[in-house]
Amino acid sequence: MLSSLDITRILAESSDYIEGGIISSIEFYRKERAVQVYIQAAKKYCVTLSYHPDESGFYILPAGKSKLNTSEKYRPFAHEIWDSKINSIRQIPNDRIVEFEVTKGNLFRHLIFEILGPNGNLWFLDDSKIPIASLRRKKFDTGKPYQIPPLPPKKDPFTLNRDIIEKLLTDNPGTDPVRLLEKNIYGFDYLIALTALKSGDSPDMILRAIESILDFYNKPDSPIYVYRIKGKYQYYPFKITKYEPEEKFPSLSVAQIKCIHESKSENEESRFSELTLKAVKTRLKKSKRLLGRLESDIKEAAQYEKYLQFADLLKININKLHRGLDSITVENLYDNNRPVEISLDSKLTGPENIEAYSRRFRKGKEGLSLMTRRKENTIEEIDALEKALDIFENDFERACNYYPELLPSNAVTKEKSATLRKPYKEYQTSTGLTVLVGKTGSDNDRTTFEYARPYEMWFHTSQCPSSHVVLKYPHKKFEPSKRELEEAAAATAWASKARNSAKVPVSYTLKKYVRKPRRAKSGLVTIERETTILVEPRELQKRER
Repeated sequence: MLSSLDITRILAESSDYIEGGIISSIEFYRKERAVQVYIQAAKKYCVTLSYHPDESGFYILPAGKSKLNTSEKYRPFAHEIWDSKINSIRQIPNDRIVEFEVTKGNLFRHLIFEILGPNGNLWFLDDSKIPIASLRRKKFDTGKPYQIPPLPPKKDPFTLNRDIIEKLLTDNPGTDPVRLLEKNIYGFDYLIALTALKSGDSPDMILRAIESILDFYNKPDSPIYVYRIKGKYQYYPFKITKYEPEEKFPSLSVAQIKCIHESKSENEESRFSELTLKAVKTRLKKSKRLLGRLESDIKEAAQYEKYLQFADLLKININKLHRGLDSITVENLYDNNRPVEISLDSKLTGPENIEAYSRRFRKGKEGLSLMTRRKENTIEEIDALEKALDIFENDFERACNYYPELLPSNAVTKEKSATLRKPYKEYQTSTGLTVLVGKTGSDNDRTTFEYARPYEMWFHTSQCPSSHVVLKYPHKKFEPSKRELEEAAAATAWASKARNSAKVPVSYTLKKYVRKPRRAKSGLVTIERETTILVEPRELQKRER
């Protein structure tokens, strides 16, 4: 975050260039949390106030060097003073607030820049300094003049003298002089105070050192040294004690625009890593919960033979059945003729209740097979996710390259959005396997050659255009069942021009047998060792992320 001395230096570098210039526009970027004031002087300049958490700052540069890296359209701000002349630029003493006084004909207005990091703001005031508009605060006291936020009680570095410094030292015996200067002088931080005491701690020596430091802040031609301390960039117009600068720049504005962009990029990478790990852990947690539900459902479905027995017993006693019965007690031929109570649907007839139990038998028998297979797949998926999580935690870059399908699309940074946008829709088979369905021609290529492993199965319709479809495996040695292959083929037919046909021929092969000819158009591939089956087009269930 910039200090009041940094603001002094920025104005020393630039105010002469833009004072007397004409404001051509004021552009507010809400999502970027930045406002830019374009000024036509000898050249076109841009004053940028950014209050983004990752790149807050205040810099004045030629317009061409101040472009924000965004596709967001700006919102006009204070358009009433566009084409106004800047009469004066001043800093509120010892504060991080800058005031522009402007005129347009007989119109006299003020722009107040509050350069307070992520809490920064821009105010538009009338000639009596009553707020007309504010970037961040929609509500303010109308009719009351703008009030400068109060400063803590400290010493003005530009009015210090020997007596003030001596009194400060004598009133605080035993206090570290570095901390004393840091806490009691506007614009000072620990490193500036440490540098001020490098030559000695007598009042005269301290005063001379502070005057020398302030001289650098007032000189626009002294270089700016950039330091990286505890992961954050700090700027000084002189070399500080105990640290070596990383880089040197001709101005504080130039230093800022480079460093804050680097800092934002690093923060985005850090957030991307955190969100990716969270997404993988969440997926692993969901898979473990699913496994618990499947085990419970399998236990219940394993009793399907009981429903067949109930259907047989009801057939034997069909003469006793009629609509309105809630239950019936009969001798159980399958358990030494012991009495057993069978629940009935009072709304159904006897034959209808028999058929209901027969359906439950058939459903249970088929469902048990599916759930058992899905349980096996889920166990293998959990094992694969645990291995992937270990690689993400220990070698994130390698994991991103090897498991692109696990990267969360909502965590993609601006720079990566073009390459990491998911090129497919994600579905799942009845047994829980993931099926990737390419969206467009170029997306088909990416789905096939970036997201499919050589040992996974690849699908495409044989006689008409369709999406490229990949059946994902939990591990290399996995063997898909006939049902899983048919469901993936049905999804391929659904994602083709033949969706409305009764039967569609679909070819499938291992991804390692899919080739991209040189200079072939998007989506065009050649395949080897394919197998063709006829399937009915069907859309699968979308996979929950």
